[in-house]
Amino acid sequence: MSEYDIAGKKRFTAPYVTYLNKDPAAPCSLTEALEHFQVESLDEIIPNDFRQKDQRPLRAPHNITVVAVEGCHSFVIVDWAKPAQGDMVTGYLVYSASYDDFLKNKWSTRTAGSTHLPIENLKPNTRYYFKVQAKNPFGYGPVSSSVSFITESDNPLLIVRPPGGEPIWIPFTFKYDPTYSDCTGKQYVKRTWYRKFVGVVLCNSLRYKIYLSDDLKDTFYSIGDSWGRGEDHCQFVDSHLDGRTGPQSYIEALPTIQGYYRQYRQEPVSFGRIGYTTPYYYVGWYECGVPIPGKW
Repeated sequence: MSEYDIAGKKRFTAPYVTYLNKDPAAPCSLTEALEHFQVESLDEIIPNDFRQKDQRPLRAPHNITVVAVEGCHSFVIVDWAKPAQGDMVTGYLVYSASYDDFLKNKWSTRTAGSTHLPIENLKPNTRYYFKVQAKNPFGYGPVSSSVSFITESDNPLLIVRPPGGEPIWIPFTFKYDPTYSDCTGKQYVKRTWYRKFVGVVLCNSLRYKIYLSDDLKDTFYSIGDSWGRGEDHCQFVDSHLDGRTGPQSYIEALPTIQGYYRQYRQEPVSFGRIGYTTPYYYVGWYECGVPIPGKW
């Protein structure tokens, strides 16, 4: 691991912090980072005789680790040890707070069903605090002590800054053609300089399906590419990167659908048929290195 990030700032280190390597040219991928973790259902590790005990968890979660990826400021994965022997745990609360919120004792909470959880949409060069609490049907156990982490710098070469600053993603449930989409999560839209609305459906903050529409009330459609596999469509979420797309398939396997299409970056889009029997390939997800909806 390099001691310094892309902006030359020294990376935060601590005994409880682990960094994963990443190819500097590749977009940040939460999906790939999570592949390093073994997913084990808590139900599988609770002995039957402990299920009869009418008591809340006795011990605070321990061995809390913050796992970050080099060059990716927008997320970390908080990881901790399995429950101690004798404790019945059916889930966890994971608390997170920026430095300012930590001073006000104002924490965001999320539930976890295993012993790790990604925390997304983090700001660059910002200190965050994390702590974990076990739970079961009888109540909550003690809260762990908190650990802190400072995110690294933003990549100044990654995002095209629109006039007026950050692109604003607005939560909006739009109609879309779900053909060949891997993502079914939250939906966001933003207006673009090319007089189209961009809509995204999230798999997570760094993997999403990108759609276009002429109007918010109209259907949003997939985008076809006749020169590649949609890598340059990351332009629609303000990324300079040619992103990673998937799943890999043959155009013969793609249903013929209505959609937008173009050949290269900056080219205006046209509307028509894409997929099988056309030159226009489309994909189920994009990773462009840009977190959506963005920073908190």
